[in-house]
Amino acid sequence: MPPRKNPTIRQKRLGGELRKLREGAGLSIDAAAQVLECGKAKISRIETGLNGIRAAELKALLQAYDVKDDALAHALADMAREGRRRNWWNRYGDVLSGGFADLIELESKADSLHSWETILIPGLLQTPDYMRVLFRRGRLDMPEGELEEHVRGRTLRQGILDDPDRAPELRVVLYEAVLHGKFGGPDVMRGQLSHLADMAQRENVTVQVLPYTTDSHRGVNGPFGIVVLPEPETDVVRTETAVSTLYVEDDAQVAAYKLVFDQLRATALGPGASLNLVRSLARRL
Repeated sequence: MPPRKNPTIRQKRLGGELRKLREGAGLSIDAAAQVLECGKAKISRIETGLNGIRAAELKALLQAYDVKDDALAHALADMAREGRRRNWWNRYGDVLSGGFADLIELESKADSLHSWETILIPGLLQTPDYMRVLFRRGRLDMPEGELEEHVRGRTLRQGILDDPDRAPELRVVLYEAVLHGKFGGPDVMRGQLSHLADMAQRENVTVQVLPYTTDSHRGVNGPFGIVVLPEPETDVVRTETAVSTLYVEDDAQVAAYKLVFDQLRATALGPGASLNLVRSLARRL
């Protein structure tokens, strides 16, 4: 398979697991290359996520590494299949950064998504008008056509909440300042808050607001998101900087973020009181 310019987080994880299995079996890259009858460079590319791996190649490596755990073998096979599959977001490679492509791929497999936001409405709950304001402010030189591609891409991303087979549960805690933003003016914010209130009434969406009156809370270090995946110990935390999306996969750190999120939920207004606050602010605009 041709090398990837930007390996996805799942491809990196698959490659990392194969490297650990190879080293655990006491085999060198040379030995693994002999199993597949290929060059050492191909094994290195597989283990860094730059190359995908075919089902027969994966099976041969797992046999050489003496892997007898069927559950692990199936999980690795699923990761390999995902690496070969073209999904809707592949069509937006020109406008999606590698970090956001990773996020969309993770969201598509998630059991639940947790989000703590201090400035913006989460992307999965944004209206197209709100998106346009954010994209224009983020890149003042963005051509109109590219802007609309970003909007279409994010709108398609929101479709996971409508999936009748496996829509994830979305849990959101918003600092009250998010609701008082002036992005795009009163009309845009009124539409956005009304949409937020509608989404908050869905069975798989929970929205809570942390009010200004809270004297202290655990979310002072900034927004983050948690992607809870079906496989054990594979959950991922997402944080963002001005120029990139960062992922935390260390189990202890992920557990720490989960504790912070649970504490934010416990401190915030309940879903009913939060919904009433969102509706009240929408009416005032």
